[in-house]
Amino acid sequence: MATAKTSVVKAKPKGGALVSGSQQEALDKLRARLLAPTGDKIKISNKQFKLPSGDTLDFLDVIVVDFVFYNTYYEGAYDKDNMVPPNCFSINVEQKTMVPSANSPDKQADACAGCWANEFGSSGKGKACQNRCLIAVLPRDAGEDTPFAILDISPTAVKGFSSYMTGVVRGGKMPYEVATHVECNPTFKHDVAVFSDPQLIEDDGFIGMVESRLGEAAERLQQEPDVSAFKAANDAPKKGSLKAPVKRRA
Repeated sequence: MATAKTSVVKAKPKGGALVSGSQQEALDKLRARLLAPTGDKIKISNKQFKLPSGDTLDFLDVIVVDFVFYNTYYEGAYDKDNMVPPNCFSINVEQKTMVPSANSPDKQADACAGCWANEFGSSGKGKACQNRCLIAVLPRDAGEDTPFAILDISPTAVKGFSSYMTGVVRGGKMPYEVATHVECNPTFKHDVAVFSDPQLIEDDGFIGMVESRLGEAAERLQQEPDVSAFKAANDAPKKGSLKAPVKRRA
């Protein structure tokens, strides 16, 4: 059996609080995970779930730790082989009070409610702005060092997910107090994740572990997309012409 490391108090940082060696090690691990969030997405394609590890599954049985609503507007057509940052985006825990991030390269409005891109009919019969949801999940056998995976569900799946979560909460449980089954609706042409069959978690130690990581999950979910490439392209001088103003719908 390995000998436990002795906690050594380090010098007092600028913030004023003393940080022990074990605490500093935990903080360093957390920062490392938060600074590299791009490889933790669960991708949905052809009714299957591709995990960050590369494994592909027909369904998921996971613990929903936390979630946020994620609105994204892209001026050009979606191209999975040429992913670009959104023109305008918003991340919020409440759908009704969403406002574009101050870091959006091309804000479309001061608030998502009433924005032209967030109205049905702004893109065919649908919306130009995608009202998505990001969900931080853990496997049922997760430990305190198990990294979160981020499930990004489509606008057509958000209503069903919200209804499922409402049922869990009305039953007197937090989302992470049950295991959730996720699979794609086979009758739909597009990949629409469906959430169902909540199974009660009776391990108090496991629930306590998840609760201790709620702050970590919330911070990960609030990580904004990297828009530096978008800004660089817009800031680059165009030869022989002035930069045209951004067009807005009336």
